[in-house]
Amino acid sequence: MLALLAAEGTLLDAGSVGLALSRRWSDAGDPVLFVDADTSGSRLAERFGEAVRAEYSPAVRGLPSLIVAREPLTLRLLADNCYSLDTSRGSLWALFAPFNPAGAQYAARWLGEHADDLRAVDRQRSVVVSAALRNAADSLEPLLGAMPVVVVLAAVESADAAKGLWTLCRDAGLMRFARRHRLLIVEGSSPLGDDEIHSLSGLRVAGRLPVLDDDKILRLQGGRRERAFASLLDKITARISALIALETAASGPAAAAAGETGAGETGAGETGAAAGLGALHGRAHSGANGAATVPARRSGELFEPREERV
Repeated sequence: MLALLAAEGTLLDAGSVGLALSRRWSDAGDPVLFVDADTSGSRLAERFGEAVRAEYSPAVRGLPSLIVAREPLTLRLLADNCYSLDTSRGSLWALFAPFNPAGAQYAARWLGEHADDLRAVDRQRSVVVSAALRNAADSLEPLLGAMPVVVVLAAVESADAAKGLWTLCRDAGLMRFARRHRLLIVEGSSPLGDDEIHSLSGLRVAGRLPVLDDDKILRLQGGRRERAFASLLDKITARISALIALETAASGPAAAAAGETGAGETGAGETGAAAGLGALHGRAHSGANGAATVPARRSGELFEPREERV
């Protein structure tokens, strides 16, 4: 499971980036469930429909129909109520937030209450949830507690901005969970290196993305800038996949005891993940033939300092 949360003031939309990331995973052969938990009524379904020339109405299917069903959240129920964005390369289901902000807020709280159901679904279909960071504490805290990886999308234009990001994450409850991988996708350019951002914000840098028009992110095809954006997103996706695979390995019986020793506040979970390196296994983001799409690496190599530009 993965949560992608946009900090206030970002120009990139968490829903668009989360959906694009989900499509990259799906194209690699991993079945994915993308959940739009935006509480502002951002109309992601409408924007995506315009980009790909299809029609998606969250008032007809998705979260509203699941809530009305009043049944346990299972793969069978999801199959009947999700939009299928399947391609010849992979399977992707989508749940879009309602257009109305009041309905979107109710849907986000409902998702938080069904964290255990989504965790069970994730064993067979990788779950990616996108939302705004400012709403995480109010609506999604139970769900975030179940997430092995939480990724924040934010602009980091200065050291003060990085320190402020730590405060925002603390207020959203992200610093309370033991053994949680807290990552950052840096939006746009930043004068700070990855290590400096990590020391100031408490978030490890998973990568950097340039600002791109929303419709181009939703299409991700065609021009040079779209291809460059997709290439950077692929690198970020691979790093996140490696961490989730390590978490899967580390959560096994043999690694459980070792993982208990890694429950620190900053960088928590790295001990447990490293202990599972020799036992990389499971469904976590595997290719169609069952082989992991991301090669195992030493934990120190996952986030070496880097500066990536378009």
